[in-house]
Amino acid sequence: IDAYNVYFQIVDAVGGRAERSTVMSLQVTDVSVTSADITGLKKFTMYKVSVRAANKVITGSLEGPASNFVEIQTLQDVPSAPVSLSIAAVDDTSLHVTWLPPLAPNGIVQFYQVF
Repeated sequence: IDAYNVYFQIVDAVGGRAERSTVMSLQVTDVSVTSADITGLKKFTMYKVSVRAANKVITGSLEGPASNFVEIQTLQDVPSAPVSLSIAAVDDTSLHVTWLPPLAPNGIVQFYQVF
């Protein structure tokens, strides 16, 4: 074994299918290492990951079969700001406030704080 190739791809939230996104990869060339950190992923997003061992040959590389795919979701983070804020006076002591959810919720929004 000359390297391990780690492949990962976003999984569609509806139906569990791979999105039409590009399959991304990274290569681990130190074969004594059997782990890798995949960085730069989207927040609160489901990915599928597999690994293949590879041997170099004169004309390129020869990969073995892929491991089983494992699906994993990245962690939640703070949401972006709510959008389309609108305020209207109801009477002399009350306001009515409306907004739309954040464009990047980065997880499940639990509540909104109005102040």
